[in-house]
Amino acid sequence: MKAAVTPENRLLRIYAWYRLTLSGLLLLLFFAHLQKPLLDHDDPGAYLHLAILYFIFNSLCVFLNQDRIASTSWRALIFVLADILALTLFIHLSGGITSNLPLLLAVSIAAGNILLRPRLGLFVSAIATLTLLYEQIYFIYEHGSSWQGIETSAFLGLGFFTIALLSQQLADRLRQGEALALAQERRLREMHTLSRQILRRMRTGILVIDEQGTITMSNQAASTLLDVTLEDGETLLTAVAPRLAEAMHSWQRRPAQRTQPFQNHAGAANVYASFTVLDGEAHDVPWSTLIFLEDYTQLTQQAQQLKLASLGRFSASIAHEIRNPMGAISHAAQLLAESPVILAEDARLLQIIQQHCLRMNDIVENVLQLSRRENSRHELFDLTTWLESFIDELRPSLPTATRIQRQDAQTPLIVRFDPNHLYQVLQNLVSNGLRYSGRNEHDASILLRTGLLPQAQPYLDVIDSGPGVEAALRQHLFEPFFTTEARGTGLGLYLARELCEASQARLDYIDGPQTCFRITFAHPDRSLQLP
Repeated sequence: MKAAVTPENRLLRIYAWYRLTLSGLLLLLFFAHLQKPLLDHDDPGAYLHLAILYFIFNSLCVFLNQDRIASTSWRALIFVLADILALTLFIHLSGGITSNLPLLLAVSIAAGNILLRPRLGLFVSAIATLTLLYEQIYFIYEHGSSWQGIETSAFLGLGFFTIALLSQQLADRLRQGEALALAQERRLREMHTLSRQILRRMRTGILVIDEQGTITMSNQAASTLLDVTLEDGETLLTAVAPRLAEAMHSWQRRPAQRTQPFQNHAGAANVYASFTVLDGEAHDVPWSTLIFLEDYTQLTQQAQQLKLASLGRFSASIAHEIRNPMGAISHAAQLLAESPVILAEDARLLQIIQQHCLRMNDIVENVLQLSRRENSRHELFDLTTWLESFIDELRPSLPTATRIQRQDAQTPLIVRFDPNHLYQVLQNLVSNGLRYSGRNEHDASILLRTGLLPQAQPYLDVIDSGPGVEAALRQHLFEPFFTTEARGTGLGLYLARELCEASQARLDYIDGPQTCFRITFAHPDRSLQLP
């Protein structure tokens, strides 16, 4: 993994390239043939050799400017001291302090005080000042010049220290600002990552739709609820969820209108969508819309669970008081039925008493089952093999003329479910199917069909030849205590769906020419959590 570049390394890299450029310019000045030379060379040969050596040294510094060779502080110190020495020699060979070259020392001093610690920065300034003074004294003795240049050198030294102090203050402010910027950047990255993780793990589906109707952001829950594959920034909402797009356009026209639950397609979850403007202040058509998707079945079940929990506690508390008199009534009816002087009309009344006692007992048992449902014990098993054993076990309790047919998938289907719960669910669906199919045909028949959905989810269809369910009643099929029969309790399908959801499966009614209930199992490789 490549190491991150620190601000000091970036500044030192810029300074190294500046030094290389400066040395190249000093070398080019020697070869500049102008009417008036830019520099007065007392010794052109020495100047040329110094310029070449300085250019070669700076070229090597550019390529050797790496952390594995030396630390940033050591490299910066070497660069600055080398510049002070080289520039002092250039000043001496170019006419002394009267040339413009002493100003180049200010750049090196400023760079040193930015890159080095404050004490080292002041040390570099002192070295530059002493070196410049020594050069001027040596230049005076060598050329016999006046001592007026000493005052200029002293003022330059004072300027060097001033530049050093200002550079240190500027460097401190830059470091503080950069540290604050890095801290804020790191905080923003953490918040962005946290937001993405929260959105990914939320059970509420999230969609962000731009002005063109393109999905710019989504989470996994939205893909699951809509039962489609979503690509952020590439997918049009109308292409994957036309009913949701229609609901969004209706909301944009009438924001106060309440949307209705919908299914994206047959077999998908029943979804309730709510909409809001992302910026929260626009009053016209927003540039982007935020959509929240909720599993409407779960919302309905939560409300029902609150009712049933109270009902379960109430039933558990009075079950003893209900069963005692009901048991006494049933026992008394049995004894009375054994009397030799009972009339035929009275025997029929006793039979009605027995039937209603049994029905009352079934209702109490079903209601108690809601409040004490056992946890699911998920197992992996082959669905085809399990159906064979289920039919063999169920067939002796069915009328002789009853037909149970199977239409198995071409490949083995491995499902993850609680076998005992699946037995209860399928027994309820088969008994209902046989009862309703017997109304249209003399011999009741059931077809058990298995298959695999495109998402690699196994399914089991229970199909009967009954008259089907009226459209007005389909939305109430899985509600507790809803029944169309006088003797039914209305808890069979509700308990069946509850048992399916305990294994993260889904029980749905499939519209079609025949009555079909489909159990869609969770993916066998998916790890299920016990409720």
